[in-house]
Amino acid sequence: MKINLTKIMMMMMMMNSTIMAMSSNNFLYTWTAMEINMISFLPMLTKSNKMTDQTMKYFIIQGMASSMMIMAMMTNSMIESPVQASMMLTASMLMKLGLIPFHMWVPMLMNSSSWENCMLLSTIQKMIPIILTSQLTSMKTMTMPMMISLVAAPMSAMKQLSMKKIMAFSSIYNTPWMLVALMNSKPQFLMFMTIYSTTTSMLMMQMKKMNVMFTNQMMSMKKNMKITMMIMCLSMSGMPPMTGFFPKWMIIQSITPVSMTMSTMMILSSMIMSFVYIKMLSTNFTMHNLVKKTKKKEEKEMMTGYMNSFNTLGLPMMLTLKSMS
Repeated sequence: MKINLTKIMMMMMMMNSTIMAMSSNNFLYTWTAMEINMISFLPMLTKSNKMTDQTMKYFIIQGMASSMMIMAMMTNSMIESPVQASMMLTASMLMKLGLIPFHMWVPMLMNSSSWENCMLLSTIQKMIPIILTSQLTSMKTMTMPMMISLVAAPMSAMKQLSMKKIMAFSSIYNTPWMLVALMNSKPQFLMFMTIYSTTTSMLMMQMKKMNVMFTNQMMSMKKNMKITMMIMCLSMSGMPPMTGFFPKWMIIQSITPVSMTMSTMMILSSMIMSFVYIKMLSTNFTMHNLVKKTKKKEEKEMMTGYMNSFNTLGLPMMLTLKSMS
C-alpha cells in the first residue's frame, strides 16, 4: 500500500488546528488555528485538482474573509461597539462557511475536486468557522441568512445532475443545522457533527469506489447497492427511522421554544431535501439493467451491511433516550 506522507502530515495539521480552536477562548488564537487549517488544506487541494485556478479562487475567498474578520474586530475595538452588531464580521463568517449569498464558490470548487477533498470540505473545514460564528455573532444576526440557506440550497440541488454539486448544496443546507446545534449546546453539536460526518464520508467514499459522478450512472449499480445508497441518502435528509433523524429531532426540540420560525424552516427544508434525494434515486429503481459480475462479493456485502446497520440506528437510539427520560 502506497503511503503519502505529505497527505498524512497535512491531515495531522488540520486535526491539530481544529483541536486548538475547540480548546481556545482567545479570538486571535482561534483565528490563527483557522488559518493553519486553511493552509494545510491547500496542498491537498492542489495535488488532486487538475484545475489549479480553483485552488487559487479558494485561497483568495478564504484570505479575503479572514482579512474582513480582522478588520471588523479592529474597527469594533476602535469605536467600542458590540461585535455582534458588525455587518462586516457577519459577511466574513458567511463567506467562510459558504452560506447564501456567499455560497457560489462551494459547488464550483467541489465539482472540480476529488471525493476526498469534497469530504474534507464538507466536514472538518467547517468546524472552526462554525465555532467562531457561534462565539462572535448572535442568533438574531444569523437568522435570515440561515433560513434562506435552508430553503434555497435544496431548491438549487433539485436541478443538478452532478453528484458533487448535489453534495455541495447538501453541505450548505446542513451548515445552519450545525450552527443552531452549537448555539444550543456543545454535546448536541458534537453528536450532530459526528453522525453527519460519518454519513457523508460513507456516501462519498461509496461514490468514489463506484466511480459515480452523475445521477444517471447509478443505474449500473446492483440492487443491494442501490438500496444502501437510498438508506444513506434518507439518513442524511433526516427521515424518521434513520440515524440522521435523531440529532435533527433533538435540535428542532431545543430550538422550537426559542424560535418557531427557525424550526418551521428547518422542517420545510428537510422535506425539500428528502424530495431531492428520492428524485435522484427513484429513477434508478425503476430502470432494469444488466450488471457485470464483480470480484470480492463477500467483502462488498459486508461493507454494505455495516453501512445499513449504522444508518438504521435511529429508532433504537430514540427508544433508548425515551426510556432514559
